[in-house]
Amino acid sequence: MGARQVSATLKVSLALALVAICALAIVAQSGRRVRKSETAIPVPTPEATPAPSPTPKPEPTFTFIVGMEKFGDFSRVSLNAYSGVLRSCADRLDDSSLVKAEMTSREMSRADAVRQAKSESGAYVVWIQLRPNNFSGQPSVYDDANNVYVQYVVFAPTTAKQVTSGNTYPEAYRNARVRLPTSSTEGNYYLNQAARGAAERILDHFHLRLPSRLPASISNQ
Repeated sequence: MGARQVSATLKVSLALALVAICALAIVAQSGRRVRKSETAIPVPTPEATPAPSPTPKPEPTFTFIVGMEKFGDFSRVSLNAYSGVLRSCADRLDDSSLVKAEMTSREMSRADAVRQAKSESGAYVVWIQLRPNNFSGQPSVYDDANNVYVQYVVFAPTTAKQVTSGNTYPEAYRNARVRLPTSSTEGNYYLNQAARGAAERILDHFHLRLPSRLPASISNQ
């Protein structure tokens, strides 16, 4: 056999070997299983928690109209002192969530308070007056702002019946050595405290008392 024939035989053998290798590769690829792609499971999005609605404030059970007689026999009692007494009483009543206190700045005599109560269908009228602490019988105390006390009367709506009444004395607060506030207050501090004491007694009568903000020696009187 010549060299040319041997070379041709090798080429044919190599070609057949390549064909066989390719055929085996194709068979091997076709035998593999195609891996199915995994299906993604959707993750549920958590719903936003709604913010709790604010608790509604309770409707007031009692309404008080607070008025005051001014310009009495006290030439040395300033209008600022009268305003402080009126506001202190109304603010203390209004501290209760069951109370709505309305303050009238106009002059209110006892007769005016009675007429106001008769015209009201549901509001009580609180009438405040400064009275002279005239134990000595000396008329000069009418001219001294340090010798007066707070008198209060509560009139029922429609009937104007007197529901409760009483007196509170600034002397009790002075004797108890109440610490004066560092900031300025409207009117006379001790008169204002007496007015707040009157409001607390009114709340007591209607069973609406809040924890006292007054000294124990005074709030228990």
